[in-house]
Amino acid sequence: MTITQEPRIDVPAPRSSPPVPTTASVPGRLRAVAPRLIAPVALAAILLGFGLLSPVFLSVGNLAGVLGQMAILALVATGLTIVVRAGGIDLSIGVAVDLAALGAAALIADGYRAWVAIVVGLLFGLLVGAVNAALIVGLRIPPFLATLSVWFIGTSVQQLLTGGGAPIYLSKPRVPIEFALLGRGYLVDVDGVIVSAALVALVVGALLGATRWGRGVTVTGEQPTAARISGLRINRITASAYLLCSLVAGFAGVILASRTNGFVPGSGQAYLMDAIGAVFIGATLSRFSRVSVPGTMIGVLIFALLSNGMNLVGLSFFWQGLGRGVVLLAILLLGVLLTRNTPAGKGNLARFFTRPAPRATTTETD
Repeated sequence: MTITQEPRIDVPAPRSSPPVPTTASVPGRLRAVAPRLIAPVALAAILLGFGLLSPVFLSVGNLAGVLGQMAILALVATGLTIVVRAGGIDLSIGVAVDLAALGAAALIADGYRAWVAIVVGLLFGLLVGAVNAALIVGLRIPPFLATLSVWFIGTSVQQLLTGGGAPIYLSKPRVPIEFALLGRGYLVDVDGVIVSAALVALVVGALLGATRWGRGVTVTGEQPTAARISGLRINRITASAYLLCSLVAGFAGVILASRTNGFVPGSGQAYLMDAIGAVFIGATLSRFSRVSVPGTMIGVLIFALLSNGMNLVGLSFFWQGLGRGVVLLAILLLGVLLTRNTPAGKGNLARFFTRPAPRATTTETD
């Protein structure tokens, strides 16, 4: 009997599978994070660029002055953040600022107490929000058209109430000290307007991010159909968003009247475009292109530093508008391009700029 050895069969070793790129890989993480770095990088570029062009730009005194100048814009943009987060837009927010400033300045000029002027100014601003809510929620008019109509009406009302646009100047001896401190006071060597804007931003940010009402506003703005099916009272939430937006704008108008010691028709409307730009610049910080109060503050800071830097280098007013527009457009387009290929890149910002995908054709079957 012979024992034969079975032929040896060499089994090839299993090949290691090639690495599959996942979203958790380094390039994937960079692609996901890149859109959120646009606004901070733009802010750093502005600081570096104007810091090299002007030796005064990065001084403590100049930066403190910038914060004081941006405070009213920060208030207006904070109010607008509420409405945009709820899925709307408010083109009449400048009218709320102007009417509040007009009411407060007129009452101070007539010798009323400071608290009366402040309360009436806030009510004037709130009136604009009530009209917007009635048109949008009650009559189902699209927010853009409703607030545009209120903008026209409010602008004309200012002209009528001021005799064709005559400004109101308050003489210092007749201005109560409480009203003067609201716009020109200091708290521990810090401009009081900066403190007021910071407190309002903190309160609104907490309302939007940490309350049930804030979650309702977010769902109403991003998924209105789901919000309606889940039983949320979206009409009430939308109306409250417009009212709170106008109340914040009215507060900005009262501060504007106190800070400038009077009222100039149309002065509040100058903040509208910068506020809209700041809100949508801030949306690039979010993975879901979601507007937020911290993001809006970054946008406001970009606009304030940009304006201050262009003034310091002696750029004319006509070129400043071009500069703001180019920076805004570059930031928003980069945000759209960088978020287009990411799974979470279909937020408000992308929807605002890109066309919706064509609907798939369906065939009817019996």
